[in-house]
Amino acid sequence: MICPICGKDLKIFVSTYDVPFFEKILLTSISCECGFKYADSIVVGEKEPTRLKIKVRRDNLFTKVIRSTSGTIRIPELGVSIEPGPASQAFVTNLEGILRRIEDIVRIAMRWNESDEIKVKRCEWILKKIQETIDGEEELTLVLEDPFGNSLIISDECFKERISEEEAKNLKTGVTIVELTGLTEEEISKL
Repeated sequence: MICPICGKDLKIFVSTYDVPFFEKILLTSISCECGFKYADSIVVGEKEPTRLKIKVRRDNLFTKVIRSTSGTIRIPELGVSIEPGPASQAFVTNLEGILRRIEDIVRIAMRWNESDEIKVKRCEWILKKIQETIDGEEELTLVLEDPFGNSLIISDECFKERISEEEAKNLKTGVTIVELTGLTEEEISKL
């Protein structure tokens, strides 16, 4: 395969990994020396749409989290949602890693909105709540929803529930679907 950015050959790494209390997952990592990267994790087998919830506290910050490209992360107390898009990447991290990712995004948002005092104060408040959680002074709820059931929080403290098909349809998946309407089969075959 060639890189969509520079046209050089891509480095592709594919392996399977047995996740305790879950299933076998296929890990794919694609990279190029120009900096292009793509990673994904796919459950080997079919899963049902899932919502996972866990209270984030200082004593469980090292709890493992597997977020597939179709996973949506929410922290309701902060009003934060991380939804998948077309360039969404899967990752394996822990609860603290997710908080740190959110911190990084909020710091960027602060710089982009430095002239808007209200937005800056909101960003500062979110950063304060994250730090208080890491310091053990606060507790947050992490919700991980996946319409394909390919995400996981590995903890006995995690509450797992099946979400309805209707709820699953309303979640973003990161998958781009192109529909060619109004064209004949012959016109489509020429594309």
